[in-house]
Amino acid sequence: MDRKKYLLLGFLVIATSIVGSASAQEKALPSPNPASIEGALSAFVTAFDNLDWQAFRACFGSGATVFHPAAPNIRRIDSPEQFEKAWLGVFERIKKSSGRESPPYMSLKPLDLRVEKLSEDVALVTFHLVDGNTVSRRTLIFKRGPEGWKIVHIHASNLTEP
Repeated sequence: MDRKKYLLLGFLVIATSIVGSASAQEKALPSPNPASIEGALSAFVTAFDNLDWQAFRACFGSGATVFHPAAPNIRRIDSPEQFEKAWLGVFERIKKSSGRESPPYMSLKPLDLRVEKLSEDVALVTFHLVDGNTVSRRTLIFKRGPEGWKIVHIHASNLTEP
């Protein structure tokens, strides 16, 4: 598959609409709901699969930071302006490369999903995506606030196996 999966995280990305898979490593997430960590992650992945900017943006805290896995976004993204510019560029590239005219533009399937609650209000979520011989690793930090669980940081990296 093309680079669209690697640009996530998106990123993280990211695990939704995962129904019973043949792989025991794949876990299904509950329906999108920011009241739980898993629901907030599901909302993020669904919004990303669909390239739904408003729903996607709502998954993040106001000061969220990102380490993006591909140029030109190779440094930490840490301002609202950088955040929007970087992600809207990713959305545009994915939409073009998908060849689709309507959502979903991707079908992200996180593997080895791990959710670790670090405190009552902070959680660490890790998983990876596999596309051919590329493994895309994702780490998300969620923080609970008045509006539920929001992503405050994403670290995305990709490895290509020989």
